[in-house]
Amino acid sequence: MRMNSALLLTSLCLALSLAGCANLTPPAADDAYNQAMRGAALPDSWAASTARAAFQPEWLGFAKSGEVQQLIDEALAHNPDLRAAASRLEQSRLQVQIASADLLPTVGFGAGYASEPTPGKSFNANGYGLVLSWELDLWGRARAEQKGAEALYRSAQDDYAYARQSLAAAVVRAWLASAEASQQLALAQQTRAATAQQVALMQTRKRVGKASEQDVVLISTQLDSLDETVQQVQQSRDAALRGLELLLGRYPSASVATAANLPASPEPLSAGVPANLLERRPDIVAARERFVASYFGAQEAKAARLPRLTLSAGVGRLHKDFFDFVNVHKTVFPLGATFTWPIFDGGTLQTTFLIRTEAQQEALANYSRVILTAIGEAENAMAAEQSLSQRSATIGRQVDGYRRSVQLAQVQQRVGKADEYDVLGQQLQLYRAQSAQVRLATERLVQRVNLHLALGGDF
Repeated sequence: MRMNSALLLTSLCLALSLAGCANLTPPAADDAYNQAMRGAALPDSWAASTARAAFQPEWLGFAKSGEVQQLIDEALAHNPDLRAAASRLEQSRLQVQIASADLLPTVGFGAGYASEPTPGKSFNANGYGLVLSWELDLWGRARAEQKGAEALYRSAQDDYAYARQSLAAAVVRAWLASAEASQQLALAQQTRAATAQQVALMQTRKRVGKASEQDVVLISTQLDSLDETVQQVQQSRDAALRGLELLLGRYPSASVATAANLPASPEPLSAGVPANLLERRPDIVAARERFVASYFGAQEAKAARLPRLTLSAGVGRLHKDFFDFVNVHKTVFPLGATFTWPIFDGGTLQTTFLIRTEAQQEALANYSRVILTAIGEAENAMAAEQSLSQRSATIGRQVDGYRRSVQLAQVQQRVGKADEYDVLGQQLQLYRAQSAQVRLATERLVQRVNLHLALGGDF
């Protein structure tokens, strides 16, 4: 009967142990996606684009000058936010070392002294030695902890990669903003100069009786308004330069040298297929790795409820004195094993397991959110690029029309059917259209940068 009871208890312990072992096989990428997206499949093509040719992550779609690449390199070397991200990456790497250490034995040195004097008698003992202790990872608890730390390190690597890409994109956008501001400033100054000529001509007309005081006041007010516009554009240019300098880690003095002209319009882009985004965008991969880490966190908590077996061994020197006449000096080699099984802890271990399980669900939801956000960013950027391309063609026709109107006004001036004031009026219309064209060209280039980043491109 006793043998049957012992056998039953042993079988029960074995069954509980096997049920509580940590599963050290991480979720596959497809399984993680299906759990996160509840089985919703990505379409074979983008809603905002029918092109399915392979995406070229190394080609932005417009030429980057050597100046832009130098600015990107400087930002990658000195930007404070990126330096902080690099520090977080190193911290994560060191956490892997800490987690891996639990799989190895620990060795320590100890020494002690004890005395118990009594009337007419005494007892003294002292010793020192090395002690080795090793917890056997029977159920995979320590290995699950290690694998979780490794997954967090991989997520930190991907976070750092995405931070680099985002910073490079921000530098290009800031450079485009400063280039636009330079062109807008030149156009504002040209507009102001042409209006000043109109003021002078209107004053001449007034003197010969061909214009009223009201006409002079009206055109002079326009000149004052343009003076303010020039100041505003100058302020915008300085702000753009300061923003760029902050990205570079420089003092914001608005003194960084940038190009005065925008690059040519971007070439058509092939976006590939949505599914490729799951492996190409570092922030998506990082979110998946955080889910893997949370999975191993739950497995670690699951195995922590099972017994622990720790082996110990040592070597040392022991010295004892008994009653002032017996001395013992010897080398000792202690061996031992410790078996512990938490039977009742107020529910701490079970609650920890439940918390880790909920953390796994949270990481899964965050993974889904990152996927949907990335897909949304790409779709929005592609739709915006198509719209901006159409608007760019429209504004291009307007600029061509105003340029032709200036030429016709100049012809009429030569044959005496128009004067210089009329030509300047047409020229001002052209400047305003060109200003809108520059604004639209910048927006189109910025959207290309956003789209390239959204698709996981390199800079």
